[in-house]
Amino acid sequence: MTTHAGLAGFYSYPLVALSVFISIFAAYAALDFAGRVTTTLGFLRFAWLCVSATVMGVGICAVNYVGMEAFRLPVPVLYDWPTVLLSLLSAILASGVAFYLVANPSLGLHRRLIGSVVMGLGIAAAHYIGVAAMRLPAMRLHSAGLIFFSITLAIAISYVAVRINFALHGKQPPRGWRKLSGALVMGTAVPVMHYVGMASVSFVPIASVQGSMEHALGTRELGVASATLVILILLGIVIDSIIGERRRSAKAQLVAENLAQLQAVFDSMIDGIIVVDSEKRLVLHNQAADSILGLTSKTLSLEGIGDTFEVLRPTGEPLPPDEWPTMRATHGDYCTNEEVVIRRRDNGKSVTTEITTVRIAVSGEKTRKFIVTLRDITERKQLDETRMRFASLVESSEDGIIGKTITGIVTSWNRGAEKIYGYSSAEMLGQPIQRLLPANRSDEDHMILDRIRRGEVIEHYETVRVRKDGQHINVSLTISPIRGANGAIIGASKIARDITHRMKIERQLQQSQKMDAIGQLTGGIAHDFNNLLGIVIGNLDLLESRVNHDDDIGMRVKVAQKAALRAADLTRRLLAFSSNETLSPSPTHLHDLISSMIEMTSRVIGPEIKITTSFDESISLILIDPSGLESALVNLMVNARDAMPKGGAITISTRVTILDADYPPVIADELKAGLHASISVSDTGQGMSQQTLERVFEPFFTTKPRGKGTGLGLAMVYGFVKQSQGTVRIYSELGHGTTVTLYLPLADNAPLPRKKTFESRGLFDANPVVLIVDDEVDLLDIATAYLAEMGCKAYTAADSKEALQLIESEKDIDLMVTDIIMPGGMNGVELAQKVRQLNPKIKIIYCSGFPADALAERSMQLVDGPLLHKPYQRDEFRALVRHTMEAEKKRTRQT
Repeated sequence: MTTHAGLAGFYSYPLVALSVFISIFAAYAALDFAGRVTTTLGFLRFAWLCVSATVMGVGICAVNYVGMEAFRLPVPVLYDWPTVLLSLLSAILASGVAFYLVANPSLGLHRRLIGSVVMGLGIAAAHYIGVAAMRLPAMRLHSAGLIFFSITLAIAISYVAVRINFALHGKQPPRGWRKLSGALVMGTAVPVMHYVGMASVSFVPIASVQGSMEHALGTRELGVASATLVILILLGIVIDSIIGERRRSAKAQLVAENLAQLQAVFDSMIDGIIVVDSEKRLVLHNQAADSILGLTSKTLSLEGIGDTFEVLRPTGEPLPPDEWPTMRATHGDYCTNEEVVIRRRDNGKSVTTEITTVRIAVSGEKTRKFIVTLRDITERKQLDETRMRFASLVESSEDGIIGKTITGIVTSWNRGAEKIYGYSSAEMLGQPIQRLLPANRSDEDHMILDRIRRGEVIEHYETVRVRKDGQHINVSLTISPIRGANGAIIGASKIARDITHRMKIERQLQQSQKMDAIGQLTGGIAHDFNNLLGIVIGNLDLLESRVNHDDDIGMRVKVAQKAALRAADLTRRLLAFSSNETLSPSPTHLHDLISSMIEMTSRVIGPEIKITTSFDESISLILIDPSGLESALVNLMVNARDAMPKGGAITISTRVTILDADYPPVIADELKAGLHASISVSDTGQGMSQQTLERVFEPFFTTKPRGKGTGLGLAMVYGFVKQSQGTVRIYSELGHGTTVTLYLPLADNAPLPRKKTFESRGLFDANPVVLIVDDEVDLLDIATAYLAEMGCKAYTAADSKEALQLIESEKDIDLMVTDIIMPGGMNGVELAQKVRQLNPKIKIIYCSGFPADALAERSMQLVDGPLLHKPYQRDEFRALVRHTMEAEKKRTRQT
């Protein structure tokens, strides 16, 4: 019971309880909606602010008017509804301003105090405006102290409620015990302020009602209706809030779990991640970034980052801070996979890094943020560099290095393989390795791959392969299995070495060694047999002197003596072959000796054989046993005569030859490098096959009919020349004849011959294109190698037909080097004439094992160009090619 001066009234406690109930429900609902303001943006944020302010304002007014209905006076009380509406609007407006202030984290640390004051004043304003809406026959008197006290209580309690609900500074909405506690405190603030405010008012009776009664309504109707409506509304809001809270709690838990997982993923990422805002502050960074950059928890800005590491260009030069990708990103200059080197200052560790900067697009945020991704590529760079060095080694290798699958498909092909086999990598990649095998070795690769599948390594396997131009070459192969990550064999790597030239040298060396062995054996036999013949001949001489009166016995002794002398001559030849014959070398005029020998043997050779000579007058003296050389030349001429039973021509020519260190006889230690005199004896006979040439110097080997030769003529020549520190080379073409060339040393006291030679300087200014035409595979390979050293591009052809096809298809050929005698019905001179018709500007170099005069004796068309003698040497070949090309350039300039 409360007593006022003049009028006495009392409270209906059920309605008081109802007012408190309404206040708490309204506060709970309003704070729930206000909490959502902190987590939304844009229009949705404004909508939640309006809803929370409306709920709180309606709740405040409902508490006020239910509380006034609970206060019973002995006079009728009406309410002016426009004034009631004003109190409602003031409550809503104050609640909206208060919630905006406390829910906005950008207003600073005092936002809660300001919001509490606004909320408290709003509650008070709604109450006292509501009191002013009362229409009753009494005058209202107010206690200023209680008014101040009621307002202070409203502000204080509002502050406590705001403090409880918004202590997280807007990071997430209030929920759980925090929201319930805030609702209880805020729900207490409104009725406390109301009932203290009611206690500050005294009602003094008067004769009439003060104020307009035009819009007055009764308190019971208004109070019961509004209370019922508010309770229903608030009950629905609270139920919805509880259900929504559970949903939000589940979602929040799910979000929290997802955030935890994302954080775990973020921290476990190999790439370093940094989030930076436009103010150069580090918002976030993971452990990988800490490791790369050396960051600590104290590193809060890009300026601070500069103290932990330095940035270098990939070349090692320092990168100014203004050019760092992170600094450029603060000005909107973003980059993708920009490579830099980061060196930490604390331990000096350098990391090669790819940096990518990307802006984070978040609507509604005024502060721009961007992500910096740092990828450690140090190991990848090292692997790339190692791979590049390895690839460079593979590409620069003279050996062919080839990769292939387990089925024989080529997967890699280096420049060495291109040089050896003639195929480019584009022509071989993806193709079967079988295309390199000769027809008679087609199963060989299957055998190799079977061994590779068993895990075997094949080392130094010597075999034959076919080049792109059809040449057969000797190669040495080393093949190893290639294993995959699981250890299974997935292919093979092959190292191929061209051993064609080496095998040719080995064959020559073996032939030389074989001839030496035969010579030693023959010499031993001949020496012992010569001793026995000495005994036989001596006894026959003694016997002859005692049988002078017996003609029959004397005749038989003479026959035996003649046979013994023939046997002695035979042993002398065998001793000459074995280099056991005693020689007396002396400086000898070569051309005088040859002229004398021709005069002596011309009658033996016969008139049907024409003998011609071609001397190099620069040769003066050679160091030789004159009688031995004369005998050797006679043997050669007799052999030449026997090869031409129907007549022909013998050509004897001399010239000075410079033998290089890489000339096969020099490598085989048959000769010393330097100047030598060469004597060539050529005939126009039937020539010899390759099988015959391989045995032609063996003692007793002959192609003549039985009884027509001993097979010791060439053997004696070979032995004599070898004992004279020289060597013999034989060149023959079936159907065209044979040339035997003796290489002999010059005399030490002989003046050096003034031989016209061509200087072989370095490479050409431009790279000429040269066509090599020869039916000898070895010579094609050697010539191609010589041209490659000179920087020339080379094409090869095995006969005239193939050469003409190349001339027609390849218009850039500058020079053709062609053998003169070739199979196919067209010789080199005839080929040159056809080529000049197709390309008049092309230069021609001829090559042959026959001297030019010997070629002329075969009634061959005129050799109208420089002649390169087979077997030619590297410097000789290079010099003549250069001379021919430069002579053409000089002629062009003069014209």
